[in-house]
Amino acid sequence: MKKLLLFAAFLLQSLLNFGQTNYSGTYGYSFEPQVSPPKNEKATGHNGKLVLLKMEENKYRFWLDVATGWPGNNVGETDGTITFLNDTASFDNTFEDATTPCVLKFKISNKVISINSMSTSFNCGFGDNVSADGDYSWLKQQPVLNNDWLRKEYNQAPNAKVIANKAEIFKDENCINSFSPKKYFMKGDNILNISDTEKTVYTEYIPSPGKFVYGWIKKSDLELKNPD
Repeated sequence: MKKLLLFAAFLLQSLLNFGQTNYSGTYGYSFEPQVSPPKNEKATGHNGKLVLLKMEENKYRFWLDVATGWPGNNVGETDGTITFLNDTASFDNTFEDATTPCVLKFKISNKVISINSMSTSFNCGFGDNVSADGDYSWLKQQPVLNNDWLRKEYNQAPNAKVIANKAEIFKDENCINSFSPKKYFMKGDNILNISDTEKTVYTEYIPSPGKFVYGWIKKSDLELKNPD
């Protein structure tokens, strides 16, 4: 019994330590083309990029882009939310009409994130011969992950302006469940209308590198704008 209690305590401490670590940042890899391109043509081989932004505890928002490189340069991209248990997480990226599932398995080890899908490009909704599988290492040159970067990811999302003195951000689309402590946007803040219901808007916001704000806001607190 004593050994079991010690193991449980060790496991709990490991989970707490993992949750306290922030793995936000950009990871990737790049290989030389398997077939030599013409001398006057600049080309890359198989490559991939993964961006992680911590939401809370072990929960992360991610964006994944992969490409076969020259000469076909077929691409695949997806994004979503994953929650790590110890050092692993999974994400169901099964494409509509897929013959078998595509589940992306994430594993963190030091500054490397390994992805294994065990599926074909079609099942994952990627281009021909595109695979998410690989070891994504922490990039030495980190891009600035700010609102300008986020707006490029959501280039079709309309803008919205906060008109209330304080617009509370909620966890759910019905704007019932508050964050603890409560989170707010202030009057004059410009946000992205990423998704909406009849009365609420879902948005994501990066106030500074390494920080990530997300949630639902009441439309009554916003001035909605049409896409440019």
